[in-house]
Amino acid sequence: MRRFQTSRFFTNLVLLSCIVGILPVVLLGYLSFNKSSAILEEEIIASNRLILKQNKEKVESLLKTIDTLATQTISGTAMMNATSMQTVLDMPFDYEYHEFFEKLLYELIHIQVFELGIQDIHLMSYRQDWIVESGAVYPMKGRLVIEKHDKLLFNLEELLKSYRDDSRRSYWKLTEDEKSGYVFKLIKHIPLNAINPDGIITINVPMQELSKRLTGDASKGRTLIIDDLGLVVGSLNNQDIGVNMQAENYYQQILTSGEQEGFFFYKQDGQDFVIHYNHALYNNWIYASITPLEYVMSKSNGIKLYTIFFVAILITLVITTSFFFSHKLYSPIRLIYRSIQPDHKQRQNNELTYISEHLNHLTQSSTKMKEEMVFLHNQTREFFVFKLLSGDIRLESMEEQLVRHDFPANWDHWCVLALQIDTLEGTRFTDKDMELMLYAIHNMIEEIVPQSMRLSSIVQNQGFVLFLGGGLEDDTPLKIQVFNKSEEIRNSIKQYLNLKISIGISRRYASFMYAPLAHQESLDALAYRVRLGSESILFIDEVEPNKAQMFRYPKELEFQIMEAIKQSNAEQAQERLQAIIADFLKNQMNHYDYQHFIGRLFNNLTGLVQDAGESVQAVFQKEIFSSEILVRMHTAKQIEEWFWKQIIGPLLAWTKERQRKQDVNISMLMISEVEQYYDQNLSVEMFAARFHYHPSYISRVFKKDTGVNFTEYVSNYRIEVAKRWLQETDMKIADIAEKLQYSTASNFNRNFKKIVQITPSQYRDQFK
Repeated sequence: MRRFQTSRFFTNLVLLSCIVGILPVVLLGYLSFNKSSAILEEEIIASNRLILKQNKEKVESLLKTIDTLATQTISGTAMMNATSMQTVLDMPFDYEYHEFFEKLLYELIHIQVFELGIQDIHLMSYRQDWIVESGAVYPMKGRLVIEKHDKLLFNLEELLKSYRDDSRRSYWKLTEDEKSGYVFKLIKHIPLNAINPDGIITINVPMQELSKRLTGDASKGRTLIIDDLGLVVGSLNNQDIGVNMQAENYYQQILTSGEQEGFFFYKQDGQDFVIHYNHALYNNWIYASITPLEYVMSKSNGIKLYTIFFVAILITLVITTSFFFSHKLYSPIRLIYRSIQPDHKQRQNNELTYISEHLNHLTQSSTKMKEEMVFLHNQTREFFVFKLLSGDIRLESMEEQLVRHDFPANWDHWCVLALQIDTLEGTRFTDKDMELMLYAIHNMIEEIVPQSMRLSSIVQNQGFVLFLGGGLEDDTPLKIQVFNKSEEIRNSIKQYLNLKISIGISRRYASFMYAPLAHQESLDALAYRVRLGSESILFIDEVEPNKAQMFRYPKELEFQIMEAIKQSNAEQAQERLQAIIADFLKNQMNHYDYQHFIGRLFNNLTGLVQDAGESVQAVFQKEIFSSEILVRMHTAKQIEEWFWKQIIGPLLAWTKERQRKQDVNISMLMISEVEQYYDQNLSVEMFAARFHYHPSYISRVFKKDTGVNFTEYVSNYRIEVAKRWLQETDMKIADIAEKLQYSTASNFNRNFKKIVQITPSQYRDQFK
């Protein structure tokens, strides 16, 4: 017994059992207490809200009743002959009107109902300057202050006049006088809606009339009536009367709430309160009840003690039960531990941890061994395919090895597919991502092509080689199956990786002895995409010519490209480049002939630089002379763009630079040659051959510098020489014509007269 009690696992088991048992009990007790407290709190809050609403209704009933009596008195008649109060206010206090004033006093006394607690009513006529006070009328005009009562009347007059400019025509106001303390006063102008009233009436209600209509316990909270100016006009505690609540945060929160009634919790001076409020529509007052939260929560203390006692009993039962059942559960674990760890001196504290580690070690070893076996198996499968492509597999053991490597052994015919990415331009990948792309493509191939139809795909030359096969009993011919799978692979790679690939497919074979030949055929078929474009599926027996065709290298188009380069005509050079590439691809020739044609064009164009006596390294990038460049171009567009950017573009720039340097010297050299060899046969072609430029370019440069074409310049210069000879020598005109390269003397005479306006003979006669 002592042994398993010292075990860490047994201790943890007991603790876990206790936690599992105690936690729900504690949680249940906590939730029960909170739920009971919440229900009790809601009942108290609802009760306070109801009390506050009752207080509001009782106070408003009092105020509305007094307001209604005052309004009826003002709007009604003051006597039997239907004279209104406004008419009486316009009467002076004279004996002849004493009946009207008696009726007026009677009406005012009638307002003072005992149940309403009205203390006093004051009435004043602004025009006639008399006051009603304590049931009597007092004229104020010319009155002298003789007695104390006169002073009180003047103070009352001044107070009533102060209400005259208030924009409110009927309202309640809290006032304080020396005699009665705080008084609640109803103030009404007469007439009620007049801009300039004729008089005013005030009704005084003692504060105790409002307070006695408030119910509640002042020791358990505060009940306040706050007017629209923020003053406390009613409370269970008289000390609150007249206090301005504008600075109180909870008052501002009530104002900004926008709700007719509600409650919220508020904290002040470290004490929490629950505040109920109710807005009065009658006079826009706020009725508020402020109750300490401590009072609300005190009701739940009895529930708390009962809950704690009940939870303590349950926890004791849980601990006892946990210890008993933990011992029962621990016994079989102790037996398992002893069976795998017989040396008790090295005994672990936590037997379950040791058992878990032991099992994990066995599982990891088994998993690692399986992964290594799978990896080795995949490697042997790929190695088998490599040996098959190289022809190193004995045909006698072929079927056995196919079965050993989990390959289908029931194929009657098969073919080889070579897959390669056409280009990475316009994709999000670079050459650095090639390994990742090949891995993704490999996974897609294995998902698309079922195992019964393929051998393992292998990576070769940044592409894939794949064996596909089938049986003669298949409903669909192998060629159609191969095409469908090839199209599905191509479309899936384009959809998910945004890569364009082409696939070359060999002929069908029945024996694996032809595997190396089929492999080469798939690569040869793939090479024909240069003619068919990217994203092609190429069967070797469809794209390879069946018999030799006659074709020749288009030297004329090549010559036109070179001439356009010499003339710096980029538009014509690009047009001729497109034409020669289209001419290459229109012929059904072997792809090796394509590569040779492209290489020949490359060598002849770059040779223009060497023909001019300069090094190709000065014009082109050295990378273009790599033997792999031309092989890696798979489409006509790629070939055209590469020749334009890497060959023709640099050649055009080089030609323009040479022309810029030599344009200045060409015209001077030609003029010097004319002056020196005017008596010989001179032509633009001769200078073009000497300067290595096209004749039209030489003519254009000469005319730009001299203003005339070359033939006119030579003719004019020879006429100048003839004029000099006619003046200074006795040479015959026929000899002059012959020496100046004219075919006949008549041609010379005609040209001389055209330029000089007279014949050679006439010109000579001028100097005799």
